[in-house]
Amino acid sequence: MQCHLGLKRTISRVAIASVAAICSFNTLSAPAFAEDRFNNNSILFELDTIIEFEFLESNGAYQSTFGVVNLETGEKTPLLVEVRPSDRIQSVERPSNYQDDAGQANPDDFKGTPGNAVPQPLVAFEFKANTPYAFYLESSLNGRPVGILYSINRENPGGNQQIRFQGNFTDLGDGGVLLRWDDTGSALVRSDLQDVDFDDFIIGVGGYLDCPF
Repeated sequence: MQCHLGLKRTISRVAIASVAAICSFNTLSAPAFAEDRFNNNSILFELDTIIEFEFLESNGAYQSTFGVVNLETGEKTPLLVEVRPSDRIQSVERPSNYQDDAGQANPDDFKGTPGNAVPQPLVAFEFKANTPYAFYLESSLNGRPVGILYSINRENPGGNQQIRFQGNFTDLGDGGVLLRWDDTGSALVRSDLQDVDFDDFIIGVGGYLDCPF
């Protein structure tokens, strides 16, 4: 049985057992509307849509805030806020490269984790129907602003891609989407030092469509 979406839908990070028993989790695939978009070009939903976001980890010397910007009004809503750049103090001279020499994840790469770097790692935001949005990542280093990056490529200097969407609109209700930011496009980082690792701020988005009753 598939959900009737009604006038509003909620996409959460965790499945509710009673809901899971009667709802298929791939329900976004069938009723996806022509105007539903979730990618580097546009974020827009035909229905009012509440989506949960979960901070997973950060890797880098910057202290960042992830949020949503309404492209019609310019209003920014911060969602996931780092209170420190990493779980433990490290030298800013260390480059962020995500992997060590053996190709494994580097635990010393200014790693920030839920509950430490980001005290409130799970939040929700309601996207209003037929309203264009973008995600943003605003960063600082030792209190000094170093730039704002956007999920829509054309909003970044040079039209650079600064976020990688691992998944699409359909995946929001079928396991979720990963948002992987690369913050080396910020003003402080010279082009010859950019690592382009897309690990600097990683967020899990959605996963399960909650059926309204």
